[in-house]
Amino acid sequence: MSENKKQATAVLASGNAGKIKEIHAILAEYQVDLRSQDHWAIESVEETGSTFVENALLKARHASRETGLPAMADDSGLVVEALGGAPGVISARFAGENATDQDNIQAVLTALKQQGVAESPAAFVCVIVTLRTADDPLPGIYQGIWPGKVVTEISGAGGFGYDPIFIDSQSGVSAAELSPVDKNQRSHRGQALAQFKQAVQSDPFWAV
Repeated sequence: MSENKKQATAVLASGNAGKIKEIHAILAEYQVDLRSQDHWAIESVEETGSTFVENALLKARHASRETGLPAMADDSGLVVEALGGAPGVISARFAGENATDQDNIQAVLTALKQQGVAESPAAFVCVIVTLRTADDPLPGIYQGIWPGKVVTEISGAGGFGYDPIFIDSQSGVSAAELSPVDKNQRSHRGQALAQFKQAVQSDPFWAV
């Protein structure tokens, strides 16, 4: 970017510290000043969609409308085969509103126990949405799927969310045991943002 060019600003429609940290790390070379919605004290919008895409759009449009700026939103979650796809779009509140990561992990472990299984095929899913304006008729939509399995043994101290019970199919260790660099290279979020970076190479605003 030219030193004389004013850096563009966009809002990251998230208040999740773990997501924000990972997105900023993955987009380390990003030329847009991407600030979380907390910078403007924006309250999170109610996620009423039945799909990751719908909820990501809801969040991005809300943040863009509140700030008047372009927006990026991430909606992601854990899909567990033995639980019929749960917790899915309600991953962040599987144990109830204002649930902690540990509350949600315990809720999944309890559900697995009720199904009589100690592990199950699973995947982390992420959808990234970008908008130029709140009413952008052609939003950018990028998605990533990270296959693996969930287990009842908690391991690792890194990451956040369900990472300690999710085993990466490639390395055989939990997402919480991977280094941040390794996790971001193979994760659902890393995949979605890689698509984003590839798609916007020639975009005068979103280009990285």
